Amino acid sequence: MIAIGITAIIAARYPAQEIAKTPAPTAIPQQNSLASTSVPEQAPTPDSADLIRLAWFYKPPDSTEVDLVVKKTDFFILTHKDEGERSDLKTRGVTAPFSQYLLFLVINDPGDCEENPSGNQVAYQAGDFCQISQMHPDWFLLDESGNRIQSRKDSYYMDPGNEGFRAFWLQRARELQETYSWDNIFLDNVEGSRAKIVSNGGSPVNYPDDESYQKAVEGFLDYIRQNYFGPRNKPIYANIVSVDDERVWDNYLEYLDGAMMESFATDWSDGYRSRDEWEQQMQQAEDTLAKGKTLILVAQGEQDDLQLQNFAFASYLLIANGNAYFRYTHSELYRELWLYENYNLNPGKPLGDRYKDKGGWRRDFENGYVTVNPKSHEAEIAINP
Repeated sequence: MIAIGITAIIAARYPAQEIAKTPAPTAIPQQNSLASTSVPEQAPTPDSADLIRLAWFYKPPDSTEVDLVVKKTDFFILTHKDEGERSDLKTRGVTAPFSQYLLFLVINDPGDCEENPSGNQVAYQAGDFCQISQMHPDWFLLDESGNRIQSRKDSYYMDPGNEGFRAFWLQRARELQETYSWDNIFLDNVEGSRAKIVSNGGSPVNYPDDESYQKAVEGFLDYIRQNYFGPRNKPIYANIVSVDDERVWDNYLEYLDGAMMESFATDWSDGYRSRDEWEQQMQQAEDTLAKGKTLILVAQGEQDDLQLQNFAFASYLLIANGNAYFRYTHSELYRELWLYENYNLNPGKPLGDRYKDKGGWRRDFENGYVTVNPKSHEAEIAINP
């Protein structure tokens, strides 16, 4: 039995190395029910699961890498106005569904009422922002002084509890789905608390605490599921962020078919998570998969940090069940394709779930095993030759 090293084969090349371990508008009628219509699919059986699945998002890849993306990727998220590139990917052989990326509760000010806005939002038509700003000022999320709270420069948070904005949002989302033939939807930045919002502009006057804001978000998610996505069997996926209470993640999942962890097994800025953080996140991911939900697990790091990549990928293999997708990347380089030697491994079918072993965790497969120690940051992917 040998432990397989990793070699980056896109944008940078590294000599293969054998290692034993790597250290450290028109209103849409609203229904009042907040009950979820989501019926979770049964989780894939690990014995029959295709475990190594990679995800691609949010913009099309560089033209020189398209064929590799088609060959290696299993889950696709793209944005409106990228339909031409989407068609090209299909022509080249992609048969997987395409999720439409859409900002959840943020719209952009293009700076000119005649200018075409970006396609990543519901206010995607020229003049939308100006009309909303003038005719529907109550749609914006306001602070206690009546000021609009910005997400970033020229971007504004909207009020999740406002019925008029809910109707407008769903009308535009429906137009995009049907006019441009998207298979389902991916919502970015579904806030699990007010933390980021408060840091950007103060406390929302309509939501004095996290609980009130979370309830409004749940109502919004229920509204779009009940009134469009659920009856048409169109999945809803979401990037749930700023979660301070794990129960909020579970509450939001009641209205979703899957979710993204955008800093899986790694920290945005410090590389590795603490042991406790890693343990909590792994349990949350495992519980999510057990409910039959889809998970997109995104590990953040530098391209040439092979130890961190191997640690994150080994963490993924500990829980992968055929309904999880992985990507190791950097948040500012999502258009680049990074491939590693360990993506080509064939561990075979898992022989069971992960279990504690020598201060860390281990999972056995037909062709080898995977171990991860979240304290020492050691990871081993050992596969029979």
